Amino acid sequence: MTNYSSYEFYDDEHILTYVYELNWHLPKDIQLESMDILFHLPPDKVDLLIPKYSKACWENAVAVIKKIGYPRNEKALPKLAEQLQDRNWPGALDGIEVFRDLGNEISTKYIEIECEKAVKENDADWCEHLFFACESLDIIGLDFQNSTTYNKLKELADSLE
Repeated sequence: MTNYSSYEFYDDEHILTYVYELNWHLPKDIQLESMDILFHLPPDKVDLLIPKYSKACWENAVAVIKKIGYPRNEKALPKLAEQLQDRNWPGALDGIEVFRDLGNEISTKYIEIECEKAVKENDADWCEHLFFACESLDIIGLDFQNSTTYNKLKELADSLE
């Protein structure tokens, strides 16, 4: 097993203490120290970086996910794809850049899962934000496992015009 650092993370609660210190309302030195510590998370814990109910942490969390890099950040990618639900959310546009750096071969499967959810919910706003991400990443219907999902996504997104 790879030793990622001299940092010892005791449990998820200990990790979440640092995650919540990514909050942009805290002093910058606390944010930066937490980012440095969280960079050393083992791959099986990186999914803790984006807490569902703490938007003020998301932008810094995305920066950590980007810095960690693939494949160590792989377990965080589903939550990163969830951030694409609204490109106005903190870190969402940076998340698109993380997916761009990964390439479509890796990114598409995570984004397609979110697209399936948005289409199932028939949520045109959500679809529009995801379609924006797809366009930004040059992901097209042929890239999806199920091109019907992409077509419905585009249809719902276009319905807002």
